[in-house]
Amino acid sequence: MNKKITFITIFISILLFSSLSYAKESNSEKYTSSYTSIDEKDCITLDSDNLGSIQKCESFGDIVVKVVEGDIRQSIILIRQNREYVLSFQSTIATGFSTLGTQIEWRHEKGKPENLKGMIVRLDVNNDQEDLNKITSYLVVSKITPNNICIVGEILPKSNQNELARAMLDSKKKLPCLKSN
Repeated sequence: MNKKITFITIFISILLFSSLSYAKESNSEKYTSSYTSIDEKDCITLDSDNLGSIQKCESFGDIVVKVVEGDIRQSIILIRQNREYVLSFQSTIATGFSTLGTQIEWRHEKGKPENLKGMIVRLDVNNDQEDLNKITSYLVVSKITPNNICIVGEILPKSNQNELARAMLDSKKKLPCLKSN
């Protein structure tokens, strides 16, 4: 009798563990990333003056990407179906000078880049006016839905920063906008 209970307990434990492992794997493996460049050398300058510039960078699917610089701060404008979504990092993250990284990471369903979950971009920020060399390198997470594009999170520098940003987009949780467009 004792052997039978032990066997059933082990069997149920294995079944439960393997189903939990499968659920975890299938959620994390459902999404993947594609990358586009926002490096100045890969973009086309549309407008430039002493105050700043606007550059058109590589699009992703039907989303046009523009990088805007003004007052030593950078932002991104995404355009889809003739609607502009301004991702202004100054009001949510950066109060000081900021510079974007060189690429956008687009999170989408595996094999279906048209089914976007969102994008991740690096933003190097100087919020210390006394020490201009003191930079904090955030990852800014923005969701992309059929009706909205907005910033939903910022990930502070840490060893698993990229994984945390991806996990935020990959989760099934509803992600509220930090600032509405």
